[in-house]
Amino acid sequence: MRDDRDLSGPGQPTPPGMPEDADRRADQDHLHQLQRARQTRVAKVLVVLFILAVLIAFIVANSQSVIVHFVFFTRRPGLIWVMFACSVLGGLVGYLIGRPGRQFRFHRQKEEPKKR
Repeated sequence: MRDDRDLSGPGQPTPPGMPEDADRRADQDHLHQLQRARQTRVAKVLVVLFILAVLIAFIVANSQSVIVHFVFFTRRPGLIWVMFACSVLGGLVGYLIGRPGRQFRFHRQKEEPKKR
């Protein structure tokens, strides 16, 4: 296989159809960015798979039933469902309490120029 990069040296003109040095560098930068994005995507997939494996192990380990006394009745749900419901309710309450409200901006009235 022939390498076209070796055809033009430092003092020689670039043959027609060959990319300029700046174009070649831009292509290399673009390929580097694509490779970096691919590596990031693979890392994210691996983290998600690890979290999923831990979650499945957690569900299997906490599958026993527990007695939960509500205000007016008693139930025996699985422990994982009790923890899941508490997590969702806690997240919802935390979001509602911590979310930013409407932003009020105080607009000053334009002052009239003082008469002398």
